[in-house]
Amino acid sequence: MKKILVIVFFLMAGLAVKTNAQTVYASAKGEKYHTADCKLSGDANAITLAEAKKAGKSSCAVCKADDHLKDAKTQCTGKTADGTQCKRMTGSKDGKCFQHKSK
Repeated sequence: MKKILVIVFFLMAGLAVKTNAQTVYASAKGEKYHTADCKLSGDANAITLAEAKKAGKSSCAVCKADDHLKDAKTQCTGKTADGTQCKRMTGSKDGKCFQHKSK
């Protein structure tokens, strides 16, 4: 019984860390945080969800960042102009964010 409680504790702690480690995008002056591919993110910088909430920011009503954080996401497989892998996360089946999708 004790082993089960320890395992459950570590699983719950792992989930809590994963939730707080989610990356969102917000500007210093803005009141909202966004997903990486939100058209309203503008000059936003990557921060953790915990930092955004601590700063009093809320989820964007257009991209619905809170809803997207629940989706299964993977890092975009596209390449940037300097040849590095794109840092955006996507739930797209083709593995590419909006910017790297074929038109």
